[in-house]
Amino acid sequence: MSSVKQRNKNNAQERASHSSSDDVAKKSSKGSKGGSTNTGSGILGKVFTIVLYLALISAAGFAGYYLQIVMEQVSEINSRNEESSAQALELVKRVESALQQVDSLRLTVRNFDISLKDTNKELESTNKAVRKGETETHRIEEVLHKLQNEILQDLSDGIRDVKESRERDFSSLEQTVEERLTELTKSINDNVSVFTEVQGVTQNELQTIKSKIDAVEDLGLLKQELLAITTAVADLSTATEVKEEAIKSLTNQIRSLQSEVQTRNQEVASTVQEFEELKGTVQRTGSSLRELISEAETSIKFVSGEVQVLHEGLQQVKASISEQEQNLLAMATSGEKTESLESRLKAVEENTETLIVSASEQSDSLESIFSKYDSHTSSLSTLERDIESIKSSASKRNDLDLQSAVQKVTEAQESFISDIEMLKNNLSELQIAAQTAEITQNEILSLDKSQKQQIQEHEQRLAEVEDNLKTQTTEEGDQSVQTSINDLKSSFSQAQNDLRMLRTAVDSLVAYSVKIETNEKELVSLKNLMDEMKSAMDTLSRELESVQGRI
Repeated sequence: MSSVKQRNKNNAQERASHSSSDDVAKKSSKGSKGGSTNTGSGILGKVFTIVLYLALISAAGFAGYYLQIVMEQVSEINSRNEESSAQALELVKRVESALQQVDSLRLTVRNFDISLKDTNKELESTNKAVRKGETETHRIEEVLHKLQNEILQDLSDGIRDVKESRERDFSSLEQTVEERLTELTKSINDNVSVFTEVQGVTQNELQTIKSKIDAVEDLGLLKQELLAITTAVADLSTATEVKEEAIKSLTNQIRSLQSEVQTRNQEVASTVQEFEELKGTVQRTGSSLRELISEAETSIKFVSGEVQVLHEGLQQVKASISEQEQNLLAMATSGEKTESLESRLKAVEENTETLIVSASEQSDSLESIFSKYDSHTSSLSTLERDIESIKSSASKRNDLDLQSAVQKVTEAQESFISDIEMLKNNLSELQIAAQTAEITQNEILSLDKSQKQQIQEHEQRLAEVEDNLKTQTTEEGDQSVQTSINDLKSSFSQAQNDLRMLRTAVDSLVAYSVKIETNEKELVSLKNLMDEMKSAMDTLSRELESVQGRI
């Protein structure tokens, strides 16, 4: 700009110098030619030259100012051209990046097609597994129905047998106790009458002896006879006292037997009530298991429907990916949506961890049930051994005296009481086992609820994935789609694991029902052993009567 201004100034000065030299030449020529010109024309020429100088100076100033403005405009145009060239380069780079993104989208579409084929294969395998699960659930339902019917029949038969045996045994026991009491009272009365007769005879003999003493003079012989008689009387009195003590002990034992019979009646009634409660719990567990199986079937059907919906959604995704090439400016929203998908995936992982924890708790509860059952079987075996020992002791009782018989009777009573306490403990353990079965049932219900929640979360996540795929165009969006597909695969595998856990729980409950049947059989055997104990007690009472007769 400065060089142009200097050039313009130099040109103006040269023009001014040329014009001034021309004017001087004209003036000199005029002066030489017409020296006689007047002063007025000289003044006008000077004024004209001054005006010309002023016009030239103003024209030069205006030209310089105009040139300055033109140069500023030229510089602005150059800067604009540079900016436009930079923008053109940026546009070229953006176009190249867009072409690269289009190529990457094509590759992702190909990978997506491959993953869709894989998912279709996996869906077919899952459908086969679901069909197998349905067949297994039907089979389990049939087995449970059969087991329930058998358990109900066995329980009803056992209750009837217990009632009939209780009525027969206790009626016979009451009759025998009454007969024995009447016989004991008769024997006591007979012994008292005999004792009175003996006392009368002894008094008569004493009177005769006194009369003989008065009549006989040999006092030494009489003293010896009197000593013998007094010793005999003392022996008789001691024998009668022993008999009275034995009679009192027998009456006390009879009373204790009566109280034990009453306690046995109460215990048998309580056992019948506990059997009825167990029957109710078995029915409730069977109905709850059926409901759980039906709910599992509905959830499986719902999952299959969701799989079909997912397949349709994936087909729609193919169409939406072609539209993503035209929507490259909506890249900012994809990051937030991928973060929301990651948060939902974390929530799903937490739910799976809770399911694993609940499954471990369920396995622990089943192991505790099995351990309690083993303790119950061991207690039953100890009961059988005790009863066999009582039988063996009862077979050797014929050659023993009264005191050993009484001691063994008391020992048998104590052992019988301990056996009853053991039975009570076993029944309480059975109740605890029923409660643990209810706990496992509640855990299965919680598993089913968690499955439903997971299915709802999958629905929400699929809806969000479809919404995101309509607006998402970058590689990160494609990666989120692939991650969502992988998450769906993991969710299907988790559903299969949950179904396997339900199957194991149902199998464990079936095994528990079988063990309950074995426990019922063992209780029936215990009832038979109790009947044998009663018969042994009858034989003991008969032996006591025979001992009394001998005395």
